[in-house]
Amino acid sequence: MPPPPRRRPQELEEEEEEEDTQQIPDHVDEDGDEPMEDADADAGGEMNTMIKNLVRYALACEFSRTPIRRDAIRDKVLGPRGRSFKKVFAGAQKQLRATFGMEMVELPTKDRNLLTTEQKRKAAKSQSQKEPTSNAYILVSVLPEAYTTPNIIPPSKVQSADGEAAYIGLYTIIIAIITLSGGELSEPRLRRYLTRLNAAENMPSMNPHDATAPSEKTDAVLQRMVKQGYLVKVTESRSAGDDEGTTWHVGPRGKIEVDKEAIANVVRAVYGGSSGELEKKLETSLKIKGRSRGGEGAVEEEEVEEAPPDGDPGPSHHRRHGRR
Repeated sequence: MPPPPRRRPQELEEEEEEEDTQQIPDHVDEDGDEPMEDADADAGGEMNTMIKNLVRYALACEFSRTPIRRDAIRDKVLGPRGRSFKKVFAGAQKQLRATFGMEMVELPTKDRNLLTTEQKRKAAKSQSQKEPTSNAYILVSVLPEAYTTPNIIPPSKVQSADGEAAYIGLYTIIIAIITLSGGELSEPRLRRYLTRLNAAENMPSMNPHDATAPSEKTDAVLQRMVKQGYLVKVTESRSAGDDEGTTWHVGPRGKIEVDKEAIANVVRAVYGGSSGELEKKLETSLKIKGRSRGGEGAVEEEEVEEAPPDGDPGPSHHRRHGRR
């Protein structure tokens, strides 16, 4: 029996190419790459995940009154996708405004006058052409003023609503006193004001209904205000026990949450209402445009910048409301 005819090399090559083509999955092209549609979908899904994680991280930081630092965002949210900061930040801002009525705003940098001599020397050496930024943010409400009343938004129940309300009231009145005193208050003067408020030794705790600890030491509460950025305590090198060497200033968080409008409202509440003479003093002290005589409108600051369009990676600069 004669042997079968040998196949030509060209026929063998064509059969091998057909088999290789049949083994390639439908979702992969001949070069072994996935289609661009699938790659874009994966990138979009990863971006949405990072945006949601940033929203959660921002809410968690605000719960504990911790600044939302840019370095922490890179480490805990972005990971190896550090170059996506602007897109992720813009997406998180959009979700925060639409869902929670809040947004992230950058904290102001530390006042140069409050730096020590060594800190000023280091700052001068590292000074660059770019304007310094804090690279830290907090959440503030962007709801219309009509929706920010205590009846609609009561104090949060971190430990108790009454304790939170007392704490907000204490740091608000202290910040108002410091601001109206020219932005600086000595230790003896602060203690005199606290004595008038019946808070020289003790202040309400975060849970005043707790029978075991209804109050806290004033120094402990003041230290918490310093840690959370509401106040800044500066102690100069003087003779031991010299209280005049310690001064109190408004911290970066305090400047954002307790703005001039809030301070003016505190003064009006203390004086039992508004009057022409009081409004003139507020205009001089706070450099604001007061209410129309006898009107009910809110205080207007001298300059109010327009809010940026949606999707802007930076914080908006229109009128903001404090924590509550």
